[in-house]
Amino acid sequence: MPDQPQPPLTRKELLAIIAQAEREKQTELDLSDKGISELPDEIGKLESLRHLSLWNNLLTRLPNSIGQLANLEELRLWHNYLATLPESIGNLTNLKSLDLGSNQLVMLPESIGKLTNLQLLDLSGNRLTTLPAILARLEKLWNRQLLDAWLPTFSEEDLNLNFNPLNPVLKSAYKQGLPALRAYLRSLEKEAEPLYEAKLILVGEGGVGKTTLLKALTGQEPRADEPTTHGAKIDVKALLLPHPEKQGVEIQFNSWDFGGQDVYRVTRQFFFSRRSVYLLVWEPRKGVQASQVEDWLKIIRLRVGDDARVIVVSTHCKTGERIARIDKPVLLRDFGSMIVGFHEVDSMVDDPATGEKVGIAELKTIIADAAKNLEQMGMPFNRDWRAARDELLAMKAPCIAFAKFADVCARHNLDDISTKTLATLMHDLGYIVYYGDDERLKNDVVLQPEWLTKAIGFVLEDRKTQEMDGILPDERLKEVWWDHPFKGEQKYDPALYPFFLRLMEKYDVSYRLEEGNAVLVAQHVPQIRPVLPWLADDEPTRGNRRIAMVCAMEDAPPGLVPWMIVRTHDYVYDSTRHRLHWQKGMFLRNKPHGEAMLELRDREFHIYAQAVWPEFFMNVLRKTLQKLITDNWPGMDGRYYFAVPCKNRVDGKICDGRFRIDALRKFLEDGDETIRCQSCTKRQNIVELLYGFEEMGLRDQLAEILKSEFAEQNSRIANYVFAVMQAIASESKEGPRLFTITPIDADWKKKLFAKRYRLHLWCEADGCQHPIIEKGLGVYEFDTSQDWVKRVAPYANFIAGVLKTALPLVAPAVNSFFGADTIKKSGFEDELNLTKEATSKLFPEVKPSDAPVLREGGLDEVNRSGVLALHALLRELDPNHAKLGLKRVPTYTGDFRWLCQKHYDAAQPKIPDKIV
Repeated sequence: MPDQPQPPLTRKELLAIIAQAEREKQTELDLSDKGISELPDEIGKLESLRHLSLWNNLLTRLPNSIGQLANLEELRLWHNYLATLPESIGNLTNLKSLDLGSNQLVMLPESIGKLTNLQLLDLSGNRLTTLPAILARLEKLWNRQLLDAWLPTFSEEDLNLNFNPLNPVLKSAYKQGLPALRAYLRSLEKEAEPLYEAKLILVGEGGVGKTTLLKALTGQEPRADEPTTHGAKIDVKALLLPHPEKQGVEIQFNSWDFGGQDVYRVTRQFFFSRRSVYLLVWEPRKGVQASQVEDWLKIIRLRVGDDARVIVVSTHCKTGERIARIDKPVLLRDFGSMIVGFHEVDSMVDDPATGEKVGIAELKTIIADAAKNLEQMGMPFNRDWRAARDELLAMKAPCIAFAKFADVCARHNLDDISTKTLATLMHDLGYIVYYGDDERLKNDVVLQPEWLTKAIGFVLEDRKTQEMDGILPDERLKEVWWDHPFKGEQKYDPALYPFFLRLMEKYDVSYRLEEGNAVLVAQHVPQIRPVLPWLADDEPTRGNRRIAMVCAMEDAPPGLVPWMIVRTHDYVYDSTRHRLHWQKGMFLRNKPHGEAMLELRDREFHIYAQAVWPEFFMNVLRKTLQKLITDNWPGMDGRYYFAVPCKNRVDGKICDGRFRIDALRKFLEDGDETIRCQSCTKRQNIVELLYGFEEMGLRDQLAEILKSEFAEQNSRIANYVFAVMQAIASESKEGPRLFTITPIDADWKKKLFAKRYRLHLWCEADGCQHPIIEKGLGVYEFDTSQDWVKRVAPYANFIAGVLKTALPLVAPAVNSFFGADTIKKSGFEDELNLTKEATSKLFPEVKPSDAPVLREGGLDEVNRSGVLALHALLRELDPNHAKLGLKRVPTYTGDFRWLCQKHYDAAQPKIPDKIV
């Protein structure tokens, strides 16, 4: 019989527990999961209390008497219903850990700034949009040294703000890390003022009147023969409108007028955001279908979500010869949460009643009303930061060196951290283009995104590149960017070409071909599928298996295939005639681990992987696809799923039935053995359908490796290591995760704990993991405490085991990359054995979990604590990463790898610094 839920504590029972704790001068009290809806004032009498747990209750408020617990060091309030905190919380000056995750907090009291001993603060899963600036004063919260051993590990960062509706500036600062967040909060302690700004984005097919409409809105005289817009035309401070509800306040709109040509349908999505009002412009003379109103609404929803604010605007209401007929009820049924309203204008006809063009005055009112509740409205911004921003945006140069950007910021009293924070913030808000975390791009700042979008637009509109199936050689770049056919448009200096090529790769527009003298523009690969080594209906080649998976979507987003082509280019399959890419798909080869065919069919993206053990390659491709969707189309959340196709044939053809993978796993968990296909009605074995898609723990994977045939062992090992790296993906942002640690004391075997240790970091290159070889890098010798060793030992032991398992896979790759006998000469197998031995002897003392396990997609708390202890040590020993010997590189599967210099260089595209 399952355990019956315990009835909630009565007030009488709760008072009795508190009274007993007071009599016994208890230092710890656990009232978690007791159904408590109100905490009595008597809680304040427990003056000896150091640890109080109240998680998973029904609390909506805390009594003021909570502030009387002067000796309290830990307060756990996770998963309650707190909307506010009492000011008396600031009296808990000995508090070191405060867990407020999963509540309903909308703001924090200023008194929280008095908690000067606070080391950990969990605010995840609340409703916070802002934070009190005084938080920046809590030194121990920001210094991030090694925590007290008893403290829990909320996250890689000691201040956890995940899953809050933070305003965009705060969100950007938090994403950059704690130093940036602190810099922003400190700026708010000085002169700050609310910011009222939004993007005004005009979208629609070419020739419907977007540019004339924008001119009418901004008081310019439109022309009947406006030239075609290439890329996007951007105007900061294009429009100032009075706030509908705040007297004396104006909302500043920065306009983005996008070209309507089909070639821009993929790239213009980069600049869509939730912080915008969209004008979807259509022309009644062309009709709703030709103007593709519904398609545009789908694109906006895929990229932004249901929170987008869209005004559907029909043009030429006076000069046109047709009435604006549009099926409003159907559009409101399908997109009602997005559509603010429908409106008609004529940008060429004056309206004597308003002094503007017909319909423009009313449209301005609708625009301001749509913008008033956008997430960024009224967010606080430091005056110096704003002055620096405004000076930068007023500069005429479209692109400047970051050093010049920093000079401007310094004139406005911004320090180095604040300058970098502002640069990334301006990028996130769409003012500039700056990638400070990319070694190849961090020295340049694009102040005018329009300048960049035009450059990319010239590539996309280049006819010869289309005729060459997307191949753009270096020798033709001058023809595209200098000798282009667009009259009156910008000509780009050849010195910029390497920078542009790197940005195009960053945007998944193109990738560098192996020959090193051309790029492939993925939007222009051939229309027709080439002859492939095999098709999905063919029998697998001898000794191989094939597994299939389908990503079923409500709508297939623009750019899915070309962006997937770029993100999987490491697995390109070169034939003698052409790389195996086409408009609807690609054929790939992961040389040690098989081949795959990927194809978009209507609203389904099919993946077929074939190998001796195809599960690993399928796993990598699925994670890559999932990351691509997450990165680019937040509006797809809940609108797609992964499925396995029915294995039966009907009249000689494969059945079109689908089985959701998540549902199959649930059915199997509930004891079901078979399921009927809704298409062919045949019963299918659930275990067989899930073969290759099982959710297997790390220990089970290890057991399967030991039992497996030699031919499939390498792929199984690769999949195991991949699963481990995914499990610790959230820790990859702050530092490396692979290392060995060995005691240095000569008599360490006689003692439980050694005093001095040697830490050796490892490069995380996939399939070629190795200890850092470069002399003087990646090795640290240090004295440490027993607390640190206790924390790190279980994880160090686990990682050593993982690397020992991976040795048969990585040893040949390391020897091939660095030279024969590298493995033998480096002695890293001995290091692994020594790490296992030294940490295993601590296990009775440390009492780790039975084995490292995944918990909600990450490591368990014991092992995760070890990763955080490693990173805390590295911050202490090498705060500027001078000896680290590793560089962080983002992966297409959603995390980071820390690579040695040689692997880092090998991973970079072969783009020369100068192209003549």
